[in-house]
Amino acid sequence: MRGDHSPLFYCKKMELKEEISQITQEKLASTDNYLVEVKVVPGKIVVTIDHMKGVKIEDCVSLNRYLHEKLDESGVFEKNELEVGSPGMEEPLKILQQYKKRIGQQVSVITFDGIKRKGTLVNANEFNLELDEETVVKVNGKKEIIKKLNIIPFTDIKETRVIFSFDKII
Repeated sequence: MRGDHSPLFYCKKMELKEEISQITQEKLASTDNYLVEVKVVPGKIVVTIDHMKGVKIEDCVSLNRYLHEKLDESGVFEKNELEVGSPGMEEPLKILQQYKKRIGQQVSVITFDGIKRKGTLVNANEFNLELDEETVVKVNGKKEIIKKLNIIPFTDIKETRVIFSFDKII
């Protein structure tokens, strides 16, 4: 008897993930939305999309229907629930477009060596991000803020999260 951890399950899971990613990319090609992630777990398929100005519920509904139409004959939705949505506020950034969307915002970056950095995301390209960090130091008994621009390669980054501050909300 095979469980959900068999090699066959992982093979089918990867094939399904790639197929859904491809179909989603086709649907989104004519829009400004972009694919963030496809997750396939037992009983559930989660498709996460985003947009520079935020995802509209209508776009999620349209993609959900499109995926059902394209994959209806495969029977995949007989055993799996489909969820299409946007990334939550607490979710780490996963792809370059998300970084570009967050330029100018405060982020927290944890590197694989365990160092945590906080600052303003200044720029991002396919290789690295630029983080404007502010450090408070004491100079002659007075606190001074020192700004330093750090360039962090994506290969060194374990996780990046946006720091949301509700202090500025009136």
